Amino acid sequence: MASRQKGVPGSLVLPLALGLAACSPAAPQPAPRPGVPARAGASSSAPPASAASTARSQAPSRPTRPLTVPEARAYMVALINENRARMNLPPVELDAGPATAAGQAHADDMARLGYLGHWGSDGSVPEQRHTEAGGVDMVLENALCYVDERPRTLDPDARIDPVQIERAEAMFFDEVPPNDGHRRNILKPTHTRVGIGIAQPIATPTELPVPCISQEFVDGYGEYEPVPREAKVGATLHVAGKLGRGAVPTGVGLARVDLPQRLAPAELNKRRSYPVPKAYQMYWTKGFVTPIPLDVQGERFQIDVPLSDAGRPGLYEVSIWGKVAGATDHAMLGLRTIVVR
Repeated sequence: MASRQKGVPGSLVLPLALGLAACSPAAPQPAPRPGVPARAGASSSAPPASAASTARSQAPSRPTRPLTVPEARAYMVALINENRARMNLPPVELDAGPATAAGQAHADDMARLGYLGHWGSDGSVPEQRHTEAGGVDMVLENALCYVDERPRTLDPDARIDPVQIERAEAMFFDEVPPNDGHRRNILKPTHTRVGIGIAQPIATPTELPVPCISQEFVDGYGEYEPVPREAKVGATLHVAGKLGRGAVPTGVGLARVDLPQRLAPAELNKRRSYPVPKAYQMYWTKGFVTPIPLDVQGERFQIDVPLSDAGRPGLYEVSIWGKVAGATDHAMLGLRTIVVR
């Protein structure tokens, strides 16, 4: 969807557009053993908010001056939490670590090249950028930027008009079903943190500076043992960790896509939605037909699995699945990438 920036003189109008990663993972259906009832497939839906989440926050005061990028991030989080409070949802915190680092890299890339999408110009995807920044959780991305494919120089000391932050959050939140993916992402009950990337070009005689923005929402369910950044095809991968917040581990998935390649802005602008790759192999707990059973001891889990999708190299994605307290469906709780050659 494309939208024009309001309130800017005609010769200085910047085209903005929105994009949302369609990050609802494909639903894996574990094959039951004879005599064992089938379990429900995965769902990205979250359990209802608890009674503790009903506290409403007051609307944040509008800043009276241009904001630094850190200040603009904080203001956007305040606006996100105002919108969540409207729906009796708990607030999210700013993730100043991997989620913001990944979001900032993507916002910079979009603003510098004039495109909108969830692939980067280096061919990266949201979970890859989050992993490379040190993230381990499932990440869901909202993005806003230009689509004119014009190169721009970024302002290293940008001052952000707070009205632009309000407008961006309103464009995300004021969507109407069924085309309301950004809004649903903001209102996912289980989100606990969000990273914010904000990149603004230097003003020119024909262009007012308008920021490009990336929101990176994470849920923070687990603590996971490290996995390698790179590996060889056929290598054995040790996946282990511990879930929290009442989640019970139920599975580990492996997916594969081709290795990233550089993409031109014109191609990037064609790629609006982004589906998380479907696992080519799922590993479940004992009681299901599975090539290797996932060892689960309470909240802890571990498994050793081969990194090989028919012997092909690629970007492999390691997903952690579990059941969240109060839910009957499996949900993807962690997602990391490995370059396999």
